[in-house]
Amino acid sequence: MKRVDSVISLIYSLSKSEKKHFSSQVVKDKEEKDYLVIYDIITKSKQPNGNTVKEEFYQRRPNGSFEVSIQYLYEKLVDALLTLRKRKDIYYDLLNDLCKARMLYERSLFEECFEILSNTIEQAQFYENNEILTIALKLELEYLLRLNFPNMTEQELFHKHFIQNESLKKIRKITEQSSLHNLLKYRLSHIGAIRTSKQKQDMNDLMVNELYIAASSDAEGNFELTRNHKLFQANYLMGAGDYKAALNSYKELNLLFEQNQQFWSNPPIYYLSVLEGVLGSLRTVGNYDEMPYFLEKLKRLIAEDSSLEFKVNAICLLFQYELFPHLDKGEFFNCTKLIDCYQESLYNKEAWLSPIRKSELLLYTTLVHIGNQNYKTAKKYISNAIIDHNIKYLPLMRTIRLVRLIAYYETQEYDLIRYESRSIIRGLSSPKEHTFKTERIILWFLNKRNLPILHKDRETFWKKLSSEIQELYNDKYENQLLRIFDFTAWMESKIRKEKLSEVLERRTNAKKG
Repeated sequence: MKRVDSVISLIYSLSKSEKKHFSSQVVKDKEEKDYLVIYDIITKSKQPNGNTVKEEFYQRRPNGSFEVSIQYLYEKLVDALLTLRKRKDIYYDLLNDLCKARMLYERSLFEECFEILSNTIEQAQFYENNEILTIALKLELEYLLRLNFPNMTEQELFHKHFIQNESLKKIRKITEQSSLHNLLKYRLSHIGAIRTSKQKQDMNDLMVNELYIAASSDAEGNFELTRNHKLFQANYLMGAGDYKAALNSYKELNLLFEQNQQFWSNPPIYYLSVLEGVLGSLRTVGNYDEMPYFLEKLKRLIAEDSSLEFKVNAICLLFQYELFPHLDKGEFFNCTKLIDCYQESLYNKEAWLSPIRKSELLLYTTLVHIGNQNYKTAKKYISNAIIDHNIKYLPLMRTIRLVRLIAYYETQEYDLIRYESRSIIRGLSSPKEHTFKTERIILWFLNKRNLPILHKDRETFWKKLSSEIQELYNDKYENQLLRIFDFTAWMESKIRKEKLSEVLERRTNAKKG
């Protein structure tokens, strides 16, 4: 990324309070400096890019140096943001204290140096920050060694080494635990949920190893070890299709976080994943009544002064789980109203979304437009999702391609369906690919051109097919695809010539009954 693009991204990520702080830092410059000219250009432009910013700069400063000024502005912005982080993030505060201690020791202010180190060690222990604790102890012992351990007993020295060794043990346990959790998340993201006995065995091997680490460590007394253990369990259960057990695990995690807010990261990305897990589990088991309670917690996270990237991704999560109860019930008019409400806060800022989150947003927006029979708009959104190469090889892309085929079906572009279906089927036939039966049934239906004409024949056709579809709902692995969207409801609407909203509403009422 060019430096000017980095600066544009930084400026557009600034919150109101961060902009105010930056302005107060540069107000000391009595005359308008070149770097402030660039700042003014970017903040007043609706859609700035590197070339237009550079051109306007030279119009206002013909003799200026754009490269020097943009680099200086970048450094000023980073310094201002770091200053703010020191006031809000204990991790930054402790690192800053370590730097202060080093500087004081180098100037022979030993008493002040050890006072800061002692306070840093105490704070690191309180916040269970083992990395900072290890560095602070190492620094303290190194300085004590240089001074021949003044006013110190052998027992006190032994105790410091004991704390250091315990901290290192915890770091090792957390690292081993995190590596297993990362591997689990990687497999779920890149391979997909468990669908074969081989995949189940591989996941079980991870589970056994993680349980061994959790059992052999003092997890009960350490927030990070407990958090990682429960996160692993919850993600494993979701991948295995045991949603009720996953929901219980996520609720336990939520309680753990609420009771230990001093250990939250800044921004609280782990707690965000917990809320997503709870909401996802509630949706899967059809418990929409409990969702508002956790959505309120999500809104409180968004209201806090966090980075723009975190805020926009959290807003997207909020939007999705406000949308799902309407989408799952076929209330497409309400879905459209909700989309309109989020245009400014979400859709206009979709560039800040992570690749997965952005693709999900485009996917669900497409489904809403299909439900409203706005097929041209639906194709536009789903095509934008296809363009993103960051998720090209992830299981989510297969679902996106299926939805695009549905949009083609609705606009009767059968040649495109035939061509794209062949490509998907080749992928499904690969030895590395393990597919859902649902995917194959949808592809079969999309390529079927001889649906019965008479109403009674269509009913007979659907009756024969519905028994096979019912088996999908009884299969916990197949449910992992159907929880994204009830694709079989769309098939029923086409066969029986009904509105998709009516089919979804009927199925929702049947589940209640």
